[in-house]
Amino acid sequence: MMQLGEIHTFQIERFTPQGAYVVGKEDNTLDEEEVLLPTKYLPTNPQVGDEVQAFLMKDSNNRRVVVRDFPKLTLNTCAFLTVTEMNMHGAFADWGLDKDLFIPFSEQREGIEIGETYPVMLCYDPQTDRLYGSMKINKKLVMANSEIEHQNLPFLVTEHHELGWRGVLDQQYLGMLYRSECKIPVSLGQTLSVHVSGVRPDGKVDVKISSTLPQKYDEAVDQIAAYLAQNKFLYLTDKSDASEIYEQFRMSKKTFKQAIGKLYKQRKIKLFDDKIARMDE
Repeated sequence: MMQLGEIHTFQIERFTPQGAYVVGKEDNTLDEEEVLLPTKYLPTNPQVGDEVQAFLMKDSNNRRVVVRDFPKLTLNTCAFLTVTEMNMHGAFADWGLDKDLFIPFSEQREGIEIGETYPVMLCYDPQTDRLYGSMKINKKLVMANSEIEHQNLPFLVTEHHELGWRGVLDQQYLGMLYRSECKIPVSLGQTLSVHVSGVRPDGKVDVKISSTLPQKYDEAVDQIAAYLAQNKFLYLTDKSDASEIYEQFRMSKKTFKQAIGKLYKQRKIKLFDDKIARMDE
């Protein structure tokens, strides 16, 4: 069964008045589960056997469906989202899809308000087979090890600290940027290029500003787009080794995946099992 909260390749199996039923495809193997791709998300002139890249989620009736709109975050990644509604069940935030993301009371921070923006992680509950948002990001990040020392990685600034700023490093680790190590203005929600200066025994990471990594995912997008402007194919995918990606683009695998996701959303690339292709006008 394909994982909720992620972008997958699907193959169209059959059509219905509601849209098309598709099955997940990975390494040329088809998944057994059929899920609905609603009519509004069908590509132009779709045919049985066509492949589509789509995001797997639950609809308002708790059915698994796929959509060809991509959210602001995918499973186990973080982004700043705006709270749109609060009720007796919890809060809801705009994550770029028609159905807002639910944030249970137990996953909220204190004092949130409608219209304000907060850092949120997309999580999955295997007991209910549902996606949900969490504002308690720090508790859900993994411990870093010494292997990431001296690497250049993206750092999403999520909170002020008396000594500087805390944030999410490479969408995985809890990082700390000290004010004494930073000579540029810093704001919440900003993605900075940082250099890992050390990993503490508790798995938290100390970072400082780097000048070698793209400052934002948009710059990583531009870097990949520039390569594809000169080359029809890029023989890297989201399944490629992190070392191969870093060798070619000097960016982390997480940054690469975010960048190609944005290029795909902009309909500028086509994804294959072994490569990425430029979409010509």
